[in-house]
Amino acid sequence: MSRYRVGVLLYFYSKDGRILLIRRRKAPNLGLWCAVGGKLEMSEGESPAECARREALEEVGVSIEDSDLRLRCMLSEKDYEGTGHWLMFVYEIRDLLDTLPAEIDEGEFAFFPISELESLEMPPLDKRLLLECFANPSASEFHSIHVGDASGGGSPAYAIEESIGGSGNPL
Repeated sequence: MSRYRVGVLLYFYSKDGRILLIRRRKAPNLGLWCAVGGKLEMSEGESPAECARREALEEVGVSIEDSDLRLRCMLSEKDYEGTGHWLMFVYEIRDLLDTLPAEIDEGEFAFFPISELESLEMPPLDKRLLLECFANPSASEFHSIHVGDASGGGSPAYAIEESIGGSGNPL
């Protein structure tokens, strides 16, 4: 039986509209530009919002409130990089950043304009989420997305199961 993990991804923006990404020094996604995030402390009964606040403080060095969190996506993914099945709660952070966070063990940070994301070395799903669902940080859509198994090679099936708010399905 495959393991099941629950985590959060956090998309922070700078005051001039660029998105914050971290180039990871650890697996998964070693060497790639990704969102800040982490796994829930399930043994502690941590909620996704509690995990988001903890990860924001640990990785970015900012204290955020629940009102700063905007849940934009719930993403289920089958057996990502052989690490088990994932359920991710994807948040945009309303509190805009003034400065680039300090480098951490997990990796280095940089801000990027949305227009540069296509050329960045990113996990394909992260890039697709950002370009298709998050390119407009003022949009109000919420998406439930399921990604199939890619263990056999090739691209996994990607399905938006539901879009709520805004103009509907962005695809």
